[in-house]
Amino acid sequence: MNCNKTIANALIHGDYSSLTENAYISVYMYQDRIEIINPGALYGMNRIEKLGTATIMESRNPNIVRILEEKGAVIENRHSGIPTMKREMEEYGLPEPEFYEERGSFKVILRNNIANKSDSQTATQIATQMATQIKYKDIRKKVLNFCIKPKTSEEIRKFTGIKTKSVFSRQIIKPLVEKGLLDYTNKNSINARNQKYVTIKK
Repeated sequence: MNCNKTIANALIHGDYSSLTENAYISVYMYQDRIEIINPGALYGMNRIEKLGTATIMESRNPNIVRILEEKGAVIENRHSGIPTMKREMEEYGLPEPEFYEERGSFKVILRNNIANKSDSQTATQIATQMATQIKYKDIRKKVLNFCIKPKTSEEIRKFTGIKTKSVFSRQIIKPLVEKGLLDYTNKNSINARNQKYVTIKK
């Protein structure tokens, strides 16, 4: 998840010099956001506007990068952390991560959508909605494997176990088609009764 990725980035890019002695990575959790504050400003020629772009960023702690790379599951490769955070936030329909430099520290804010919800919604309801979105994301991944060979809508719906056709279409089929991950076998008539869906190989 994004918070884990953000904390890994904080470990990699943190300032461990005497200037930040006794300063620690701080994680603050609020109802509408998570804030991760890292001691030390951006390193070298790195700039906020370049974060997440194709620009190669300077690394303050290459030895930490090497150790985490060897672990494999912690980071995929260099300079992929922020693009991954942005991509995953988008997949869950959440705002982009926010980055700030302030008073010799670097802050990342990961917001949810609670600020856009009515005051009557509880944190439990929000957590349930987030869990539901995670569930649908996992189902979409399984559908892509299932549809390596073309499958009808009915076959896919039975495979997912989603009984409501509108939910199945809105949460599974439509997102995959819109992202170019799933395609129609009969493009001339997308509503054809014998329509099938197939995973697009990339």
